[in-house]
Order: sequence, then structure tokens, then C-alpha cells
Amino acid sequence: MARLEDADAVPPLIAWLSAHPDMTAALGGPGRVDGEHEPPYPRLRVADAPGGTDNLDTEIVGQRIQIEALGTVDGPTIGKAALRRILYTALRVARQLPTAPEGSTDTTVVTAISSSTGGGYVELADGRPRYVATITATAHPAR
Repeated sequence: MARLEDADAVPPLIAWLSAHPDMTAALGGPGRVDGEHEPPYPRLRVADAPGGTDNLDTEIVGQRIQIEALGTVDGPTIGKAALRRILYTALRVARQLPTAPEGSTDTTVVTAISSSTGGGYVELADGRPRYVATITATAHPAR
């Protein structure tokens, strides 16, 4: 039996973005989407963000998810414009997840993706370049 705690939109979103050809092309290769900030770069980091909503009666969650297009200071810089393009490609591709073929996730059904906080350039404290936005994924546990 599915439960509210099974409704986590981050894993299916990472899987969807990782497998999408537009994302692979934008990032310059596969294996560059996950929850980490590690080589190779550029990469896309997808992680929980504070906030959101939980409806205990309907088991529907509005999960905030931060998406970051990351560069590095240790290698060739791709620039702010390229990071912005990667981020907005990710936002466009993420919006397609609710229309993905049924059965693309075992535990969570994502029914909607909406913008929560618009994209912007926010350099990390150590100087690494980053373009970041926050989305809200409306989801429920798979039945």
C-alpha cells in the first residue's frame, strides 16, 4: 500500500531529466544529472528545497525542488549564458514529466510541475558559477 511518505518527486525527476535527450545534449553528455555537486561539469543538481504543501487527507504533496545548473572554477568556464540555457532547458523538460508514459516511476506519480522561484545567477561562496531556480512538483504516492 502506497503511503504519503512514498511521494517524493525528486527521484523520478532526476531519472526523467537524466534520460531526456535534450538534457544530455545541453549538458554535453550523459551522467550529469543528480543530487550532487561533483565532476563532470557542467551538470544539473536536483534536490529538495524548503517549503511546499502536504495534504494528509488526499496524500497529495506540493514539493519544492531546487534545480541548479553548475559550472566549475577548476576547468574551462562555460559562462553565465550557457548555464542559463542549461537551466531553462531543464525547466522545459521537467514540465513534460507529468505527461510521461505511465509506469515511469515505482513510488511517485507527478501530476504537475510549476515555477516556484524564477531562475537567476547565484555564484557559490567558493566562486563556482551556478544558475538556480525552484519548481513545485505536485505529486502523490503511486497506488
